[in-house]
Amino acid sequence: MIFITGANGFIGRHVVQHFVKRQPDIPLRALLSRSHEDFATRFPHVETFCGDLREPVPIKPALEGVETVIHLASKNIDKDGSGFQQVNVEGTKQLCHNAVQAGVRRFIYVSSVGVYGHGSHRDVDERTPVSPDTTFSRSKAEAEKIILAHHQKGDFQAIILRHRFLYGKQDEHVMPRFMKAARNYPFWVSGGRAKMSLLLVDDFAEVIARLATLPLSVLQDKNDRENPTYHATDGMPIAYRQLISTIGELFNYQPPRFSIPFWLLYPLLRFYELIRGIDPEVTSSSLSSIRLKLVAQDNSFSNRKLYSLLPEMKFTPFKQGMEKSLDYYSKFWQESKL
Repeated sequence: MIFITGANGFIGRHVVQHFVKRQPDIPLRALLSRSHEDFATRFPHVETFCGDLREPVPIKPALEGVETVIHLASKNIDKDGSGFQQVNVEGTKQLCHNAVQAGVRRFIYVSSVGVYGHGSHRDVDERTPVSPDTTFSRSKAEAEKIILAHHQKGDFQAIILRHRFLYGKQDEHVMPRFMKAARNYPFWVSGGRAKMSLLLVDDFAEVIARLATLPLSVLQDKNDRENPTYHATDGMPIAYRQLISTIGELFNYQPPRFSIPFWLLYPLLRFYELIRGIDPEVTSSSLSSIRLKLVAQDNSFSNRKLYSLLPEMKFTPFKQGMEKSLDYYSKFWQESKL
């Protein structure tokens, strides 16, 4: 039995769909934090369980007979102002406690490369020191520590997956923001030379499914006993210029013709945020100081360690991934004109 938290989220639905289509004989139990009528209609053979990770008693029955937990539930945007601690940290702590009591043997957690901070990263590996610099990334780093402690004690085999940009069908944030930026800000930043790591969400779902079904004996032999952390990327870093040019090619749009240096634009933007009281982590704007760092500085991460676990995994190049998702993204392209 595989137990999936956050099953009705962006990643979760792709993971469930992957299992249902390709490995229908594997029993799934999905934890849903809100109404699940739509989910139950789409996945009628998946057992559903409504509950809250922060409530210790109701969640225990859902873990009975579970061998593998896939922990996708996360608070990524602080819409209510309550912060990230209660869900991302306390919720993960409670889930780990209950998983150990239930005898769970494998625990897969989806984190973020944001735990490294928002500096420049070029082909860095998992030995890079963690240095979170936002409230969200600090909460993910704390959750990682909780899981790592259980792994090192031998409570279960943990796998921590860190990704940067996920895109594909049902993505409402990553590519839509790139599209909006291409429309609203017709210029490159430092020539658009900075490279970033991407991953098609369908590929990520396959990575998770493979890791969840890898024989436990193989996982115990190959998994890093001290640092079971792996970068989930397609291994093909792409320059921001190439990304925007590909979007332009697919939607018949002329890319920018001139460039503004990062060293000039960043302090002006940050000053504007400060005087207006704008939090760059939660703003809905397609351009913020944090988002500017992500596209104007290198943000590429090696996936060589992941390949050591999944040597047969094939990843989808960006243009091909966008072509597969073109019908879905077309509505966002039309909206970006407004």
